[in-house]
Amino acid sequence: MKIKGIDVSKHNGTIDWKKVKNDGVEFAIIRIGYGGSVPVKDEKFEENYKNAGANGLKVGTYLYSYADSESDLIKEYEAVIGWLGGRALDLPVYYDVEDKKMSGLSKSVLSNYVKTFCDKIEESGYWAGIYANKNWLETKLDMNYLKDYTVWLAQWTNSPTYKGSYAMWQYTSNGRVDGIGGRVDMNYQVKELGGKIETTSSTNKKSNEEIATEVIQGKWGNGTDRKNKLTNAGYDYKAIQNIVNQKLSKKSNEEIATEVIKGKWGNQPERQKRLEKAGYNYSEIQKIVNERLK
Repeated sequence: MKIKGIDVSKHNGTIDWKKVKNDGVEFAIIRIGYGGSVPVKDEKFEENYKNAGANGLKVGTYLYSYADSESDLIKEYEAVIGWLGGRALDLPVYYDVEDKKMSGLSKSVLSNYVKTFCDKIEESGYWAGIYANKNWLETKLDMNYLKDYTVWLAQWTNSPTYKGSYAMWQYTSNGRVDGIGGRVDMNYQVKELGGKIETTSSTNKKSNEEIATEVIQGKWGNGTDRKNKLTNAGYDYKAIQNIVNQKLSKKSNEEIATEVIKGKWGNQPERQKRLEKAGYNYSEIQKIVNERLK
């Protein structure tokens, strides 16, 4: 397997993606931005994401990291997920670790930073990957510790000598492709890859009721984080949140039994239908009612 692709950023200017596709390019890994304490979105990301996909190229993305603290990498992750906004990807979200600002970190610290970022990306529903050159992969990162993540190897040569596992290989920074003025980074995909994690098939997708229970148990986070996770996993956030709100505002069976006795829930068979529609267990409530009326 050897599929030709490119990676681009604002530095490649305005791209004619139709010409790129016609020149035999099958995928593009598009810079979404660069990080640090104040992450900045690539000004060409939206244009490149839209037009690459519209012309039939598979799309992935990468963030150039400047993180030298855990707080910075969290900001980088939050920025990436916010910029993606739940959109589909065909290829992973890559964490680009190569900057000299990070080179002074110990192998264990840097590896922990990379793992934290990748874990959070995958928790948000995307495949995570690591971009680094051969030297960094061999000397600055603990790749046994990071073995769960796909690697995008940067080694500008005719034949890579990196002995570890990788699925993407950037083989030159001096490529030429029709539709792009000047040089461009060239890549080969050498193994199968995914982008947005699919968890929505009929065989493994949980019901909204089940997910709402998990939300209440705290398994899906809070606020925007919860919304992103649910949306990226293929669930209807609003529908699930409505169920959560209903569950949290439900009265106890004892309280409902009191209302039944007062006639607020009508008589059979209407009572049973109304109680079950509201999410209550009719049999349990009726049992309480019967015991009270003995």
